[in-house]
Amino acid sequence: MWHAVVWGLMALLAAGWSLACWGLHRLLVGPDWDAGGAGAWMAWLAQWRIPVWLAELLPMASVTALKTWLTAYFAALGPWIDALVAQAPSLLAWLAPLVWVGWALGLLVLATLGAAGSVLVVALRGSARR
Repeated sequence: MWHAVVWGLMALLAAGWSLACWGLHRLLVGPDWDAGGAGAWMAWLAQWRIPVWLAELLPMASVTALKTWLTAYFAALGPWIDALVAQAPSLLAWLAPLVWVGWALGLLVLATLGAAGSVLVVALRGSARR
């Protein structure tokens, strides 16, 4: 049973990590960053929709609150993001693949933690039987 708890927790963490990396990837490749500064990507954020499969799982009030928070958060970061993209236009070309390398490394860490948790469960069971 404890193995299922350990690996269930790792699966939940992996799902959250994957969702966060997917969201960051969509943010990096979704708007046309070169088109016209903050106006272009703010318009993209305003028209962005939660995927249907995810919207069915979440209450609509949560979706609206998330979208409002994202709009306010990225409106505050807008000038900084625009300056960064203007200084390094090729940044987006390698940043999106870097997100997926980070995703893979994160899953490797989670798998290692899951294996360590399973080893710990076996070790604690062995010491309890003695």
